[in-house]
Amino acid sequence: MGMRSVRVQSVAVLAVAGLAIAACGNDAKKSDAGTGQALTIAAPGVVSSLDSERYQGFISIDLLPNTAGTLVRFKKPEAGATKLQTPDQIEPELAESWTLSEDRKQMSFTLREAKSQFGNAITSQDVKWSVDRMVNSQGVPIAKTLMGIGGWDVANPITVTDDKTFTINVAKPNAVSVSILSTFFMTIYDSVEAKKHAAADDPYAYKWLGENTATFGPYQVRSFDPGKEVRLTANKNYFRGTSKVTDVVVRAVADTSNRLQLAQSGQVDVATAMTFDQLSSLEKNGDVRLERVLYPNIDVLVPNLKAKPFDDKRVREAVSYAVDRKAIVDSAYQGFSAASTDFIHDDFGAPTAGQPFTHDLDRAKQLLTEAGLPNGFPMELAYNAANVGAHSEQVAVLLRSQLAKVGIDVKLNNVASGADFDTAKREGKLQTWLATSTPLVPDPAYYLQVFYSTGGLTNLQNYSSPTVDGLSRKILETQPGAEREALVKQVNDFMVGDMPAVPLVDSQKYYVFKKSVTGFVSYSQGHVNYYDINVS
Repeated sequence: MGMRSVRVQSVAVLAVAGLAIAACGNDAKKSDAGTGQALTIAAPGVVSSLDSERYQGFISIDLLPNTAGTLVRFKKPEAGATKLQTPDQIEPELAESWTLSEDRKQMSFTLREAKSQFGNAITSQDVKWSVDRMVNSQGVPIAKTLMGIGGWDVANPITVTDDKTFTINVAKPNAVSVSILSTFFMTIYDSVEAKKHAAADDPYAYKWLGENTATFGPYQVRSFDPGKEVRLTANKNYFRGTSKVTDVVVRAVADTSNRLQLAQSGQVDVATAMTFDQLSSLEKNGDVRLERVLYPNIDVLVPNLKAKPFDDKRVREAVSYAVDRKAIVDSAYQGFSAASTDFIHDDFGAPTAGQPFTHDLDRAKQLLTEAGLPNGFPMELAYNAANVGAHSEQVAVLLRSQLAKVGIDVKLNNVASGADFDTAKREGKLQTWLATSTPLVPDPAYYLQVFYSTGGLTNLQNYSSPTVDGLSRKILETQPGAEREALVKQVNDFMVGDMPAVPLVDSQKYYVFKKSVTGFVSYSQGHVNYYDINVS
């Protein structure tokens, strides 16, 4: 087959994909929700389950906050905000109000008048059923983990007073005790409807809620083809009123070049998870607009601290000094991110470390000599594109080239299977690997607890420091303000000196919007809120 034939065939495939999306969007306008606007989205994947406990990474983060109904939410930020919201920037959602006892161990909530898509009014029993479901999770127990980080009394989390009032019991109150309730993992379900679909071996209706919605949020599912497509329609009973966008179609378009074509041609309103090369090309397209979604992901070179020679802090420091972060950003990220200067992402708005990371080959060589490795050493670096992104291979190749300048001979290990990659990390079989930190609660204390505290959920490098443990706990227990910021700087300075990992890039997340789509603002949980959007 000639080159021209291959190109024609490729364009034809793209056109078919585009028409399929466009058709979905046109059909969505015929929804029972009325004649409102329709939004079409091309995503790298679609969730296989609509259940908040079946977490699947960014494809869950992008979709499920729009169907969830939570007790509180982060206040709507201003357009163009450059810093993440803090735990005190919370407002009522399904809760009409709440009060804290003097010792902050009782969070007493009063529910507003709100109805699910099925017309059932929210009650305290819905909240209790949903909280019990979280505690007795049969999925990924993220909600229960969040309760623990929020200091809740997980053994006795909720006390119902009457149909409209209840109390969340907190054993060790802290700064995020309330704000964790804003995440879609803490969805409040319509238990009256859900119980109709429960069974003796499925008391919390996992099967049914995996394919259906029963919430008090702004959108409900209209149709669902797991892994391929989900269609949402506005919940006419949503207490804030029906949104301008009454219908949303999210279609899985796995190939990034297909998503690029759909975005360039205007056949979709939003395209997500584009490569940095594609963002660079789209930046010059006058028909689309790039919007950055605030989210504190740091791409990191993670060493196994039980694997020699990375048990020696000097070796980890040497690797950090040998890395030219700006060169990585300019090349692999096409300038669409920022070089890490310390352990705390810039989006947190926290004070920077007193001695930020620098590129210094002479210092790297000196440290290796002090560690007894004047000629360097062999090192294996594993990576998986699904874990960090399509640019992970380019980052790995750049690191190999940079570390070679100080005698470190890097062997690259591209682990194709995401499951195999995760298993190898957890079983301690990897010497070093590329990873991205994705804190599900946008707060420095949560980030430190999960990634760097002893026994943290994703502390897979086997790091343990009483100093970090103590400071992260103090940050968690301190309300936002000057004292908290000073503690964040203190732990940041300590970690720069202790080097439990090698932060590389403060990664940035972008969506591609058609110019006619307006109203986007970046909430702290890293998603597009469809309710805010206007399609002209």
